[in-house]
Amino acid sequence: MQAFERCKRVNRSSETNYQVGGKIMWPSDFDLDEPLTFDVVAATVGEKRTLVARLAKQGLIETVDRGTDEPLLPRRVVVHLRRMQRLRRDLGVNFAGAAVILDLVGRIEQLNRELAEMHRRLK
Repeated sequence: MQAFERCKRVNRSSETNYQVGGKIMWPSDFDLDEPLTFDVVAATVGEKRTLVARLAKQGLIETVDRGTDEPLLPRRVVVHLRRMQRLRRDLGVNFAGAAVILDLVGRIEQLNRELAEMHRRLK
């Protein structure tokens, strides 16, 4: 959790690294599937726990059912919520709109990867 709190993106080559404190970390250093509680995610992104719970209940963020009273959230939700916050702050989009935008951007990126792979095979 602390890695995401003070995480800064560093582009020094063709790959993106993250600087945490003074240490450079690779994306593979983070376990994006690690389950986190609503409280931990809320504290990490600076939002109220009730907002995180509401977004999960509405299906706007991914949950992981671990057989507990409350579902857990994979660590990747922190990144997703931060992107949603930026869309709200910069464009005035509500959380539902931000979720749709991020879903569509993800689909476009996937299609671009598939198209690039098809072009690579044809060469």
